[in-house]
Amino acid sequence: MDKKEFYKKSEKIINETFVKVKWYAKVAAEKAGEAAHVTKLLLQKVSLEHQLAKRLSQLGTKVYQEAVRQGKAISLEDPEIKKIVEETKQLDAQLAQLEAALETERKGQPAVKPPAPKRKARSAS
Repeated sequence: MDKKEFYKKSEKIINETFVKVKWYAKVAAEKAGEAAHVTKLLLQKVSLEHQLAKRLSQLGTKVYQEAVRQGKAISLEDPEIKKIVEETKQLDAQLAQLEAALETERKGQPAVKPPAPKRKARSAS
């Protein structure tokens, strides 16, 4: 499998997962009765995680291509690698801020208990 094919497959999987996770987050938030603001934060979190995963995939592809396929030594000073690492750091910082805001918002929300499982009535034998 060449680099382009690998990257396309990885990106396709990441994109499909992103769509599903976003949908599940929305459904879960609606079912849990969370405020619209918390739901918005959850969707932003999923979006940032998706962007972060894409950057890490790009970084992994670049490192693999250079180290394994081309036999080069990897340097964080490589302009392309440096750019991806910087973008990843920025996304990671944004994600940390968003997670802190989300935690703060959730602390203000009442806890939602899941419904108790229904028990079958025992028949007298």
